[in-house]
Amino acid sequence: MKKPLIIIALACLAGLNSSAQQSYSLEEAIDFATKNNASLKNAVLGIESANQKVKETRAIGLPQVSAAGEFQNFLDIPITVAPANAFNPAAPADELVSLQFGTEFNAKGSLNANQLIFNGSYLVGLQTSKKFKKVSEFQKTKTIQDVKENVIKAYYGALVAEKTVVTLTEIAATAQTIYDQTKGLFDQGLIEEDNVTQLSLNVLQAKNSLNGAKRQWDNTKNLLKFQMGMDVNESISLTSDFDAVISSLDASQSEVTSEINQNIDFLLLNQQRELNVLNVKYEQSQYLPSLNAFFTHQQNALRNDFDLLESGQPWFPTTIWGLNLSVPIFSSGSRSSKVSQAKIQLKQTENSLSQLEKGLSIQTQSAKTNYDNAFDTYTTSKEAVSISKKIYNNYQIKFKEGLITSLDLSQIQTQYLSAQTQYIQSMYNLVSAKIELDKITNKL
Repeated sequence: MKKPLIIIALACLAGLNSSAQQSYSLEEAIDFATKNNASLKNAVLGIESANQKVKETRAIGLPQVSAAGEFQNFLDIPITVAPANAFNPAAPADELVSLQFGTEFNAKGSLNANQLIFNGSYLVGLQTSKKFKKVSEFQKTKTIQDVKENVIKAYYGALVAEKTVVTLTEIAATAQTIYDQTKGLFDQGLIEEDNVTQLSLNVLQAKNSLNGAKRQWDNTKNLLKFQMGMDVNESISLTSDFDAVISSLDASQSEVTSEINQNIDFLLLNQQRELNVLNVKYEQSQYLPSLNAFFTHQQNALRNDFDLLESGQPWFPTTIWGLNLSVPIFSSGSRSSKVSQAKIQLKQTENSLSQLEKGLSIQTQSAKTNYDNAFDTYTTSKEAVSISKKIYNNYQIKFKEGLITSLDLSQIQTQYLSAQTQYIQSMYNLVSAKIELDKITNKL
């Protein structure tokens, strides 16, 4: 009875281990990042905040209603004085009498309502809040682009590190095999010890390089998990084929055109220009009058005894409505200076927009050139690896036949490793150049 339970438990543990290892293609990694990356989450929250800002601004022009209550206990009822002859004609002209007005206990409840009828800055503010919402949406688009770029680079970086590990594993295994064979010949007294010693150094160097590459691979995967928004303690495996990605690229892919007015940086700066236009209108609106309507209703209780809530005691109403008109007349040049400053800021943004447009055109051409150069380097490096591998294989045969020394073989092995490293780096540089080209041409 216990044995089936143990088998089931082991199966469950195996299931847990397999589920802990998560596999992602490049597209799946990007999709995961768009849902979990912290920067993108903040961009979404930024849009929601902008929505609430629009509602807040709109509410300023809607009725505002408030209620208030007040209680007063006059420990000393206020006293005023008046000429005595106002009450007694026979009194001297300079004689004053003190009069006490009011009650000891007073209470007041009021209801107040205000309605904005016209205010130029409110209308401009409402337009500005909507424009801020548009800016937040563009910021989200830019964040998505940045997240995708970072995930793609990190994903390819991890694939490069993995490819490096595979290459160094092959070289280390070959070095170990040659060493073992040479050690056997030395044990039989057929070759000198120097050959064995040199090859043991080759094995040590190959293993050290391999261990370093494995650690670098772990680092690149951690960076990818960070960019995706994953817990760095989770395991991850990559399913996209790096060689297939490279094979899909060719030199003609740099022959692209770019619509600069669709570039996200251009769109964001253009939104800033439109905000500056609204800022000019806002400052100009300070010359316009402001009109508000108000309504107030009060109930007042005036008592000499603390019986404010007793029934039958009177409450005295006061009801008022009216209009409040504010007309700006003279500000000693303050408003004019603010308008001038807003216009200067607008002109600065327009200058920056023109400069950005020219800069993007140059960046596009530069990205095309970088891609072409990266493709040429990749093609050359690929051919160099093929040649160096052929030489390395030939030298292995020559070494086994005793035609060259172990030092000669070591030098050729180093040459082959260098060619492999340059080739792998050229692959990464090529995809990086393609990413930059896609980004600048709005295809990322």
